[in-house]
Amino acid sequence: MVKCYMGQNWLNIVGKEKLQTFQDAFAQAYNLGMRFEDVQGKSLTVSAKASLLCHKLQEKNKTYCIEEHKKAREETTDCEETRYFTCNIGVSYFICPVFWQKDVVAYARVGCYISRHSSLPERYIKDYNIPVFTAAQIKNIGYLLTKTLELLNVNYQKTYKTAQNATLLNPEPITDDRLSTREQEVVGLLCKGFTNKQIAESMVISEKTVKTHISNILNKMSMRDRMQVVLYFLKGKMAV
Repeated sequence: MVKCYMGQNWLNIVGKEKLQTFQDAFAQAYNLGMRFEDVQGKSLTVSAKASLLCHKLQEKNKTYCIEEHKKAREETTDCEETRYFTCNIGVSYFICPVFWQKDVVAYARVGCYISRHSSLPERYIKDYNIPVFTAAQIKNIGYLLTKTLELLNVNYQKTYKTAQNATLLNPEPITDDRLSTREQEVVGLLCKGFTNKQIAESMVISEKTVKTHISNILNKMSMRDRMQVVLYFLKGKMAV
């Protein structure tokens, strides 16, 4: 069984559309830029309320910004908690780690804003409409985001086993127009926890044919592994 899902895989389980909706609402509520990114810094969502000032600064100082953000991610991972940073011109941001079980699989990056004692020139603050927060206000926002993201850190193994048991007790036929009848049969057996060998014996086919069916299922459903398929069809019976 896969230990955890990293980056894009985690996003497939959580649901990109739902995560994007949450991100956009959070950013709008606090007038802050926000995006989710994987452990390498690659965007997992479309940035919300992205700062034009930060964009211009990153264009002029691309190498510096990339290195600074990399160090910020590493520090956040090492501390395993939300960390707060201020760049060399006085613009601040914070990074909240996203956990899947005990592993950091992504980050929520929130900014740009300034403190009341920022060294950023007044004209930049006005021209780019940079929000101003006290340290206490930002800490409260960071705390709320941290606790909200903890809700996404479900017990993966417990979820799978509970959903699997529910299917064994109350089996329902698998139906999906993307799949052939035989492929739907394979999915039904996967949801019951059958191995390739057991599926082959049950359907009276070879294990090679089972592997071909599973490969076709993954391609048709745009998924990376059989566990994602199982969770997709068992989602109505999941329990955290």
